[in-house]
Amino acid sequence: MKLGTFFMPVHPPEKSRTECFDEDVAFVVYADELGFTEAWCGHHVTLEWEPIPANDVFMANLIARTKNIKLGIGVSILPQHHPANVAARIALLDHLAHGRMYWGFGQGGVPTDWELFNLPEPKEQAQMTAEAHEIILMLWTQDPPYQFDGKFWKIDMQNHSEELRMGYPLKPYQKPHPPIGMTLMSANSKGGAVGGKLGYIPMSTNLVHQNTVAEHWKTYCEGAAEGGLPEPSRDIWRVSRSLFVGESNDEAWDFCLNSPFGRSFNYLLTLLRNAKMLDLVKPDPSMPDDEATVEYMMKNLCIIGDKKSCIEQLEELWEVTGGFGTLLFVKHDFDDAERWRRCMQVLTEEIVPALPTVSAPVPA
Repeated sequence: MKLGTFFMPVHPPEKSRTECFDEDVAFVVYADELGFTEAWCGHHVTLEWEPIPANDVFMANLIARTKNIKLGIGVSILPQHHPANVAARIALLDHLAHGRMYWGFGQGGVPTDWELFNLPEPKEQAQMTAEAHEIILMLWTQDPPYQFDGKFWKIDMQNHSEELRMGYPLKPYQKPHPPIGMTLMSANSKGGAVGGKLGYIPMSTNLVHQNTVAEHWKTYCEGAAEGGLPEPSRDIWRVSRSLFVGESNDEAWDFCLNSPFGRSFNYLLTLLRNAKMLDLVKPDPSMPDDEATVEYMMKNLCIIGDKKSCIEQLEELWEVTGGFGTLLFVKHDFDDAERWRRCMQVLTEEIVPALPTVSAPVPA
């Protein structure tokens, strides 16, 4: 099994923003030193708990600081940006990284972000996202002239000069473009079906029960079949989990319950409750809302304990899902950097090597 990371990131609002960003930079540098294969960074504008408003800028800062880890944009929120601008910025980042990057896109789910950008209701944002995705692929894979007549985005660039190379937007370093990831949330995730149809990387969120995660792969494979693609290899599947390895079970649980780790789940539960999305965290929709507590989230959606317990919980996750290629360690606030660095080291050197592995397909 490969080991990567996803960081929203989550930090207590009262913590210095500069300290948060420095911590997140140091985290990715250390993950690279340990051999993590990839690091995906989230993006929000109006959430103080998740303070990175420009993940492409943040990741550009890490290119020269790291050597091997692939840097993932997780995600570009397309309704908030003109697609031509997104295409140009991600293409530039791909060149600066010499292809050591992934890209993901989505529509976002934060009401205060929607209001700040004066965006329409979510169904129309979904259409905006689909149109923007189409435009970005067009700019990455085609030469001018460019024309797109959508409901929300319109492009009509007829003038160009082949002699002067004027009217030719920057194409990515990787051809035809960086590998693209799609986040899967609900069991019948539309993003999962679309991702499967297009052959994109499936990435299961850390905010759903493992029974729902198991359904993600079925949804993705159905999308691949609909798109006429060969049966996908589980090696491409990323599964995210919040995880802490302690010296003992009691120490691990005490730390997680009485630190920003636990506080962050209270924050996330409040977000989901306000968005009427609490069913995501349940193994069954009939579960009463008031049973979705911080303790419930930590017991059912996280991996917490000593080394032996964490291995057992991850083996159970493997059995329930049928296997996956990469475990994405979800970064939380490093309020105790020494404990978290030990957690990362034990995870890398002792836990992941003990887990089952999906064989990567042999190239034809």
